[in-house]
Amino acid sequence: MDQDLSWGERALAGVERMREKDFDVRSRASSLPLLLRGAYYTGETKWRVMAEEDLRALWRSGVHDHIGGGFFSASGDREWLRPSFEKRLDDNAVLALLYTEAWESGHMPFYRDAAEEALDFCLRELSLPSGLFGAGRCAADPGAEDNPFLFTPAAIAETLGEEDGRHFAECYDITDEGNCGRGSIPNLLLNERWHLVPPGYDDFRERLRTVREQRAGIVTDTRVSLSWNALLLAALARAARVFDDRRYLSEAETLCAALAAAAETDSSGRAATAFALTELYAADFDPSHIAAAAAALSSPPRPAAERKGTAFSAESDRTLALLALALDALFSLTEDEIWRTRRGEVLRELTLHADRHGPESLAGLCVLLSAARPERKLLCVAPSEERPEMLKGVLSRYSPDLRVLLKTPQNAAALSEAAPWTVRFPFAERPVFHPCADGVWGEPIGL
Repeated sequence: MDQDLSWGERALAGVERMREKDFDVRSRASSLPLLLRGAYYTGETKWRVMAEEDLRALWRSGVHDHIGGGFFSASGDREWLRPSFEKRLDDNAVLALLYTEAWESGHMPFYRDAAEEALDFCLRELSLPSGLFGAGRCAADPGAEDNPFLFTPAAIAETLGEEDGRHFAECYDITDEGNCGRGSIPNLLLNERWHLVPPGYDDFRERLRTVREQRAGIVTDTRVSLSWNALLLAALARAARVFDDRRYLSEAETLCAALAAAAETDSSGRAATAFALTELYAADFDPSHIAAAAAALSSPPRPAAERKGTAFSAESDRTLALLALALDALFSLTEDEIWRTRRGEVLRELTLHADRHGPESLAGLCVLLSAARPERKLLCVAPSEERPEMLKGVLSRYSPDLRVLLKTPQNAAALSEAAPWTVRFPFAERPVFHPCADGVWGEPIGL
């Protein structure tokens, strides 16, 4: 336990060093889950401060698409002013996950705005007839003078009118000189009152987005990655739970069904899917998601054996991290020792070969920090399908180390299949909460 915590803290120190020289958007985003969880688990506020600095910088930057929502995938400058003009499904899903968690732990309004805008971009612009989502959208020729993502003050005024257009251009650094070639990418880097954007600007941005959609030169990549779709499922599920938003829950359940259908002929993306299913269980408490996650990892890849000493790719590093998170959740939910054993194998890979892993693997180290602390779990046994008020209160608090399960008359049979240990907790006339700390069950609450 102590060794795990020590290793996790060394990893956090490594993130601090990385931030001083690595300004790559994906690298920095990959480190944020570890910083947020590190601050929670260790009580060290500087990790939280570093995470908030990056979350704030991304929101203000040109990497954030201030017109259409979501985030571009990269930038070539340290200020993140000039973006790649490519918006990928996986990047927006990951950032939606991060901003949702940040809002849950801090309730800064722009955290929620960032998460919802990223999700809404994916839902609006990347959806396919199959129920799955395409890989992304980009400028066909990013270097063209008429790059569709760039604006001029004249173009803004043409849509919003002279006075509103002038104020909007001043707010978002849109100038005649341009900040990105001959045009300007909207950003808030020079706006010291960035957190007080005037009322009515949401309508302005939507009008400009509609105009931008009519421009030539924006290409949609309709290729499908099941792993990236699973990341979106996880982000939708987390947003549904944290924001208590049934729209996102409905979208998550629809995507879950589409992923299940696709998995019948394509077994790729199992780790990401298993992780997403554990997030979806936390949102709707449907035990079938636990069973499906377990089935997805019934014969998981063995990362160390597959790589044969070679450097990991970003995609395989991400798979390793998601595998660690999924196995950690499955062990806590089911109490099946096989998941703890496999979790240990993945954590050993993460630590023994840390020099070969890139930033994409950092999220998996959250499991190291979690494993170093006493496990916390709460089973709510409710006599009806209506969620008890106390459960709603528990779910509204930021507690990444707490696993919550719900047993009701409707789901009891399926839950006993997925998590057999829940059988021994009977129903009562009122909701009863059974807390567990490090394998030891405390006195029930509610009897």
